[in-house]
Amino acid sequence: MRILLVNHGSAGEWGGGDGVQIRETGKRLQERGHDVVGVNADQPDCRGFDLVHLFNCRVEGSFHQQMASCRAAGVPVVVSPIWISLARALWGSRGSTGILSQAVQQGDVAAQPLLEQLRKRELVVQLKHGPVNAEGNGENCWPLNRERLRELLRDADGLLPNSWLELQALRSDLQWDGDCFEIAHYGVDPSVFLKADPNLFRKHTGIHEPFVMQAGRIEPGKNQAMLCWALRNTDVQIVLIGSSHHWPSYAELCRSISGSRLKIIDHMPQDLLASAYAAAGVHALPSWMETCGLVSLEAALSGTPVVGSTFGHELEYLEGDAWYADPGDENSLRKAVLSALNAGRQHQRPIAMKRKVLERFNWERTVDRTEYLYQKVLNRKG
Repeated sequence: MRILLVNHGSAGEWGGGDGVQIRETGKRLQERGHDVVGVNADQPDCRGFDLVHLFNCRVEGSFHQQMASCRAAGVPVVVSPIWISLARALWGSRGSTGILSQAVQQGDVAAQPLLEQLRKRELVVQLKHGPVNAEGNGENCWPLNRERLRELLRDADGLLPNSWLELQALRSDLQWDGDCFEIAHYGVDPSVFLKADPNLFRKHTGIHEPFVMQAGRIEPGKNQAMLCWALRNTDVQIVLIGSSHHWPSYAELCRSISGSRLKIIDHMPQDLLASAYAAAGVHALPSWMETCGLVSLEAALSGTPVVGSTFGHELEYLEGDAWYADPGDENSLRKAVLSALNAGRQHQRPIAMKRKVLERFNWERTVDRTEYLYQKVLNRKG
């Protein structure tokens, strides 16, 4: 097959799991004898390809143009939606950021009533388009045109969600009722993360004591400020590895909460990132909007205890082999992080999680399901 893999035009500025999935999928499709081209483009030239695979429907303007380009060229389309219930995610991320910003300015006592509303899911958050509650409901609160997105996904020839939970969210949020789909779980490359040397990171940073880390962009959706807030009265060192380019004020909020116990590292090459996972006591991702938590799988492969969120689709990957935290509850988050830190790498959960990632979450299996869906789509079109 001649296959075009497409991410939105600004994807190169953001990074993230969709870019990793495109790179790893393309590499393995080529190894299997396919002719593969990968681009970041809102109006890709689809002529001459047997099939186009679009990634990330959440950038709505880009997705609309991409689908139009595919249809104009008459080429079958597979979509990896990488979908999360956006209104709920924005409720949590914007709500918690506003409350913690107020807490820094006015003190803990002033923020406690609002933090309690967040925890109880009673808070109403004012977004750009209108107010939204914890269920993601509210007049004009959606940042996307759901009706248009619904029709675009129905017009695709096949869908490739990264979990069954993502598929269910597509059905609940966008009423997608198609039957041409496969589930392609994310993978991790064991050659990078399995046997990393923790001393590389220790020598590079001078950090030798146990620390809690999170890898990923520093932004409200990843909820690093709540992680800092939950651990503010402990002596635990926090290391955040990721760019704050798009949200510099959010990185400053994290610094204002944790002070000298927080180290932010803008970027690390993959060997040093792998070493950081190996050196960390815990990897904590109390996110409001994960479809998988690819960094949690990378950390797990190094044997690091993992804290996941109760809010996204991580449950399908982490199952019972992680500690879970409510991203809107500082006590829940602190308890999960400290429990994982005290349990250590020899606890049954990180050992089982590492084994599971090796056995089930690898890119060869991801591409098996991808290739199978491509063939199904082409057979239907043929």
